[in-house]
Amino acid sequence: MPWLAPAGTPSATSYYDTTPLRQTLERLVDFDRINAGEMRFSVGSVNVRTGNFVYFDTNTHTIRPEHVLASGALPPGFPPVEIQGEYYWDGGLVSNTPLQWVVDGQPRRDTLVFQVDLWDARGDVPRTMAQVLTRHKEIVYSSRTRANSDRVRQLQQMRNTLAILLEKLPAELRTGPEFEILNSASIRKVYNLVHLIYRAQEYEGDSKDYEFSRVSMHTHWRSGYNDTVRTLHHPEVLERPQNAEGFFTFDLGRDGRE
Repeated sequence: MPWLAPAGTPSATSYYDTTPLRQTLERLVDFDRINAGEMRFSVGSVNVRTGNFVYFDTNTHTIRPEHVLASGALPPGFPPVEIQGEYYWDGGLVSNTPLQWVVDGQPRRDTLVFQVDLWDARGDVPRTMAQVLTRHKEIVYSSRTRANSDRVRQLQQMRNTLAILLEKLPAELRTGPEFEILNSASIRKVYNLVHLIYRAQEYEGDSKDYEFSRVSMHTHWRSGYNDTVRTLHHPEVLERPQNAEGFFTFDLGRDGRE
């Protein structure tokens, strides 16, 4: 129990020891291939000392097991991970989705995003203290996801509208630094955003962010697989958006689709 461990020891700051996880990553993951540049890899963490968010990315870092460990070191379940003298927790403490990182990436491309979230923004009004603690976590971890999705939609609409407007300008107004700045900010790319949100079981409480029993893990895996299969039964998920803003969102639970 961390409450009984001496201050400053690894066991005093978490319920789990992630040493076996590092060994599993080293045994199963080909980090040389990840760093070869064939596919971009990014994970987010938060610096425990400064509170600043940081992305460990193959464009800027050589990814090793500690970067993956840091991206999933959600307290109090997991201890912070040391990287070059600094300690990092799960980036979900600041933002539980990397959507903004994907959208801001250069060069911009038509993009299909599957946004996976283990916390549902919608829920019932709590009736007990245990339910209060659970609902509190659901709102904290899901609110940034929802805010980022709304912001990306608004930004995409603005970029598309700006691109249409610039195309209507006469030739004499298509020169100069002002046009170049606005033109670089405009975009005619499209985004499909698919939400895959885990719907918690009735028996799950506020410990679900650090409860890793075999039964719980199989429940999560099965839920994710089934939701993905059901989502891909809708062909519009993979079709290019035709609306003016060039942005399409799909949420199986919210839309009530089967």
